[in-house]
Amino acid sequence: MERQLLKKYISGEASKEERIRVFLWANADHNHMKELLTLRKLNDITIWRQNKKQIPETVRFKKNPPSIYRTVRVASVAAAFLLLLGINFYLIIRKQSSETVMQKINIPAGQRAELILADGTTVWLNAGSSFTFPNNFNGNSRVVYLDGEGYFDVKHNAKQHFIVKTSEYDINVLGTQFNVLAYSRSSLFEVSLLKGSLEICSANKSEMIRLEPDTRAYLSEKKLMKGNVLNYNNFLWKDGLICFDDEPVESMKAKLELYFDTGIIVENASFKTKKYTGKFRTKDGVEHILKVFQLKDKFIYEKDEEHNVYTIK
Repeated sequence: MERQLLKKYISGEASKEERIRVFLWANADHNHMKELLTLRKLNDITIWRQNKKQIPETVRFKKNPPSIYRTVRVASVAAAFLLLLGINFYLIIRKQSSETVMQKINIPAGQRAELILADGTTVWLNAGSSFTFPNNFNGNSRVVYLDGEGYFDVKHNAKQHFIVKTSEYDINVLGTQFNVLAYSRSSLFEVSLLKGSLEICSANKSEMIRLEPDTRAYLSEKKLMKGNVLNYNNFLWKDGLICFDDEPVESMKAKLELYFDTGIIVENASFKTKKYTGKFRTKDGVEHILKVFQLKDKFIYEKDEEHNVYTIK
């Protein structure tokens, strides 16, 4: 394997076809995997040394170094590529089975993962998400289940609709790119369409919205509404960035609690009225974000380590 391609893969600059090529090469031979891990470790050491010298308060760039993933719980992953970017750990499992078996992956707080399903569909999963999918797709539809946030690049197949089921709504597509925010433990729900077309239906079929590119569906007072995509930076989470664009504290707080599985209590009345703009690396965590906000506004915060709760005063 060309060293230049491996470097592109590690830095996150490889195309989808190149990533699949590296997946297959690394999975074919133990020595290949060892070579890839060695290069990755050297890359992470370089990034760590650079970050140690200077960590910026806000991060404003288009391409970021790979995020650090330490652990992802995988019940079973079959007929799919699972990429876990870590300091010294990759997991790529490919098992073929004629029997259809449902698989489930849970993404821990502050981490994310990328999957390539059996049909070639690519799925990025955000922190705290749970994703259930089959090892192969049979019949007239391709059905997966999402509790959390996912970005989908669906392989077109007119004979098999791709259906994403969430706790409240089903998303029906043919071939498209879209983002779904649907954590069952949160009232937030939003589907943003970047390419193609899709339909969103409630479980009882009482509500249905069809989206065109650059439009979104969202919940407002428990009713499904339609509007334009407001901020494309919101989809950079799959590249390891959390982005806020004049974001009210309440919605910003809700996202941070979901992504980092933490609690945030706001006692400061003035802080509740604020709006913030910035781009932050997911791996830097909640505390880094709060410290950056302190540069703009005066407030203090305390952390309850035992319960993982931040209180802003």
